[in-house]
Amino acid sequence: MVTDKWYNRVGVNKMPPKKPSSTISSEVITRELVRGVSSTTSRSSFFQSLSRLIKQQFSFDRLCINLYDPNSELISFFAAAEGTVVNALSPTRKAEKVTVAGHVISTGKPVVITDIAQHFTESMQNPLAEAGLRTTMAFPLILNDDIIGTIHCSFVQKPENLYTIMEFFLEISPYVAICIGALIAIEQNERGIATNITYSSDLSSSQEDFIYVNPRMRQVMKIANKLARLEIPVLLLGETGTGKSHLANVIHSLSNRHNNIFVHVNCPAIASSLFESEFFGHAKGAFTGAASSRVGRLELAQKGTLFLDEIAELSLEMQSKILHVLDYQSFQRVGESISIPVQTRIIAATNIDVERALKKGKLRQDFYYRLSTYILEIPPLRERPEDIPVLSRYFINELSSSLGLPKITLSDEINHIFLDHHWPGNIRELKNIINQILVNNFIHNKLDSKTIKEMLLMVDSNYNIQKNNNQTDNIENIDIKYMNLQDVERRHIKNVLHITKGVISGPKGAATLLGLPRSTLHHKMRKLGICVKTS
Repeated sequence: MVTDKWYNRVGVNKMPPKKPSSTISSEVITRELVRGVSSTTSRSSFFQSLSRLIKQQFSFDRLCINLYDPNSELISFFAAAEGTVVNALSPTRKAEKVTVAGHVISTGKPVVITDIAQHFTESMQNPLAEAGLRTTMAFPLILNDDIIGTIHCSFVQKPENLYTIMEFFLEISPYVAICIGALIAIEQNERGIATNITYSSDLSSSQEDFIYVNPRMRQVMKIANKLARLEIPVLLLGETGTGKSHLANVIHSLSNRHNNIFVHVNCPAIASSLFESEFFGHAKGAFTGAASSRVGRLELAQKGTLFLDEIAELSLEMQSKILHVLDYQSFQRVGESISIPVQTRIIAATNIDVERALKKGKLRQDFYYRLSTYILEIPPLRERPEDIPVLSRYFINELSSSLGLPKITLSDEINHIFLDHHWPGNIRELKNIINQILVNNFIHNKLDSKTIKEMLLMVDSNYNIQKNNNQTDNIENIDIKYMNLQDVERRHIKNVLHITKGVISGPKGAATLLGLPRSTLHHKMRKLGICVKTS
């Protein structure tokens, strides 16, 4: 269980005695982890959920997951560590055997050190000890017999239930490895969906990164093929999860710029205060902390393609500055007065109602007109039913291969459930559902229509809540701080009814989304004066 050599160096001469069954519930953790992978493709979100679930079982001072690359023999953080900050620890470093992570990787066995300062000599002072941590334990994350990383838990004081905690990590580590493998596979698939199933002889073979059989999607790809040859801005429209970023990449790969870089800028992910520096770059000394010059995303995409994702989330000021770049083909770094010429093609995308954004002043008209030389809209998955079984088969093959999980065959009943589903999260939601089905089938050996309906309802609710929150902000231009409680409740119910198209009962109805009995919702609607055609 634990390497003797490392245990002896901290004064333990034999393996720990067998303890009674753990009082810490690993079953709760594993069940929640599997569910979590289906609702997020973010490393940080998954890691935060894992940290929260572990904290519900016991206290710790630092939690960390490392990923291991056997080709370069480097380890790197899976996500930002939780808890005590260890400044002396490099985010990317060599997996040396004298380190805790390196020893775990080289032996494939866990390590537990009860006194870090005693274990390491002064000549090789450990960063954890320098940060005030005394006890640490590390466990290998193994997938398909390969070590993909390590999970570490550290404490300022040696916990009394050390062995119980150790047994807990031994139980959950295999499931953590599966979930991390799933997230990495999702990240890889986000960059491109492999295999061409267009069945169209007049489409370029360069489009093999997109999967479709639907006639409308064929038309979209024909237009994308032609747009790729033109040096004009393109605006991509479509609901969340339809593949706008991937289509932008396809357009780039088919263009004359394909040998140059494609830079993806997720506009909402960059703080407004940092966007100008991130986008245009900055000179040394331009502001406090600017110790050196930095090349911005725009300059990085020189002679290539710059993809601005969720463009409507940019502030009006930044829209104005990017408009200047489009008009004059030049820019200035922050802190410099010299104009730098730029030859970059810009492709933008948004999932919002553009007409509404223009009316509300959220999107500058001149900026919109300059970006939308051509507008290409991707249809939602529910309008491409022919693509659902094809995409399902692809994701089953791809994810089962990536995760080392057994392949499955979806029954006709499950395929009908998929065809009847609304898919508010589109292709991203379908991929997440297939991922969850594969993991659940492996862990629980269970694949039935009831379970899949529950998965769809849970994921659907998450998408609808998120969409409802966005619509609450956008449908009515009212400052909520001037509304009383009844107005807020009336507005919220009307927005949910808008999402469900007036449907009140059933798994996709407003009552389910609001968490209310149907009779209670009817009573509230009458009380608030909300009239709707019910089903």
